Amino acid sequence: MSQLGPATPVPCKSLTPKLRTVLTETNNRLLLRIIRNNFNTQYASQAPSLAGFRNIVSAHGTEVDSTLLQDFRSHVALMDYESYKPFVARFNEQPCKESEVENLFAPGFPFSLASSSSTSGNAPKMFAQYHHIAEQVPTRPSVLDGSEAHGSANWAFCYGYTELKEVECTSGEVVKRIPVGNISGARIRMHAGWSFDDDESRMSVIMPGQVSPWAASLINIHRSFLMIQALFCLACRDLDQFYTTFAPLFIDLTRYVEEEWDMFVACIKDGTIPDLEGIDHVRAHLQVHFHANPERAAELREIGSPFSCVGWAARVWPKLRLLTAISSGPFATVLPKVRSILGPTIAMRGFGYGSTECIVAASYDMDDLDTFVIQTEDVIEFLDVEAEGTHENILQAWDLEAGKQYQIVVTTRDGLWRYPLGDIIEIVGFDTNDGSPLIKYLGRKSFSIRLPHVLISDSHLVAAIRTISSEDVIQVHEFTAIVDDRTLPPTVGCFVEGELGTPNSLVALHLTKPFYRTPKLLDALIAMNHIHQDVLDPGHTRLPTIRIVKPGTFMEYRLGRGKKLDVGPGQIKVPVILLETAAQEWIEERVVQEL
Repeated sequence: MSQLGPATPVPCKSLTPKLRTVLTETNNRLLLRIIRNNFNTQYASQAPSLAGFRNIVSAHGTEVDSTLLQDFRSHVALMDYESYKPFVARFNEQPCKESEVENLFAPGFPFSLASSSSTSGNAPKMFAQYHHIAEQVPTRPSVLDGSEAHGSANWAFCYGYTELKEVECTSGEVVKRIPVGNISGARIRMHAGWSFDDDESRMSVIMPGQVSPWAASLINIHRSFLMIQALFCLACRDLDQFYTTFAPLFIDLTRYVEEEWDMFVACIKDGTIPDLEGIDHVRAHLQVHFHANPERAAELREIGSPFSCVGWAARVWPKLRLLTAISSGPFATVLPKVRSILGPTIAMRGFGYGSTECIVAASYDMDDLDTFVIQTEDVIEFLDVEAEGTHENILQAWDLEAGKQYQIVVTTRDGLWRYPLGDIIEIVGFDTNDGSPLIKYLGRKSFSIRLPHVLISDSHLVAAIRTISSEDVIQVHEFTAIVDDRTLPPTVGCFVEGELGTPNSLVALHLTKPFYRTPKLLDALIAMNHIHQDVLDPGHTRLPTIRIVKPGTFMEYRLGRGKKLDVGPGQIKVPVILLETAAQEWIEERVVQEL
């Protein structure tokens, strides 16, 4: 694998007194700025959950830094979405009144309203995202700075939106239009300074260094969006870099190319845009930049479709150097398939680590897909995974220990609150420059399989599936899991999309010890949590099950889920543990083989 960046220093395992001081001063400065900027907003002034904090501040004032910090940390409790929901719901009122939403969570109006991906199966949450100018935290090298761009790039991000909220003043005049859409697209817009109000003037424009026109990024249908992105990429022989949200999205795009290969080649030969759902509003703007290219079509036909050879991408795009996509945690299982498509000369990088609520961390080493360093202008606090979820147990960055696991709690510039993300991370160490914690994402606290006497987390499932995934057994591209209670006692039931290896794969999967019939998946789960063996022996559970689903199942899930929730491309994720009954029934219908 090619290395595009300089070597990254080895992190330290504990903070020196100097690093502890630097880290403390940085975090205190960020928190003070958030408190003072947002203290007079409507949410901070009215939310019942902040009543205790308001009372103590009215007694102590806001002038003394140390007192204000102590008052926040001692009197602001952990909050859930229910404390936020009634306030953000004001944007849904008709009419949406200026007096009700101006200075609601932060000064002014939001840049956009971001819908969550609703991975758990619940209705999407909506969060107000304000446009902030970075002031405090020095930035590390980023894929967003464009410093390594050598040619044409494709940014497969949806910049569209599902609706516009119109804010009216007392006279009824619209004073602000606020779009509702993907957080990934909104953040790139904010970074680049691309206002929603100017979209019409950009429709037929190809932004500098891009392959497809702006209009291609305003398609909201998952399949149509990816197919148009693929079409412009295939027509460009000199593609240098490809960017998208999650690694499985790159596989979705490739699978669509495989399924419609002859159509793609014909469109490039004739210079035509295919008839696809949801592109009528942008077709003319796309067609302006898409011309007949028989030579390129002939070259593609000779190379063949994506799954016809290993290293297909390097043959189609000889200058392609880099694919950037989030590939850690549950997305890591798809990496072998991605790398087989890319070939050995094309590097992979990640965007860092964030959520709908805020950006949490940057890649520590640009070529390390799993390790991140806390880098944000918001405030990140922590809860030991074993501790009760109360604000009295909140830890600061300088309290952490390498090797231990924690929940993440955020207080953002977009609202004066203390909100547990539900993400579990492990501390790897600390940056030698400023003491920032280095982390690895493990999973979601709310996602687990509860069997009699044992709890199996999504992080344990991901690690176990990665253990059994191999070319000679079964190469897992994507998976999800449920409680399999078709036969009692219940057990872990995995649905896998992938490829069986040799004819002896079934034997290899089940026989991992010379004299014991112990399935390899069970071995992996026991290695994560020895209690699994303890509940297996007395018959409280049984051997895990693995069911193979037909190719394209997870792509179909993302397409259908996006349409149902009206969430744009690149946002939908398949959960490691499938909790929704309807989704469980849907995937069971797509099983083609059980091991």
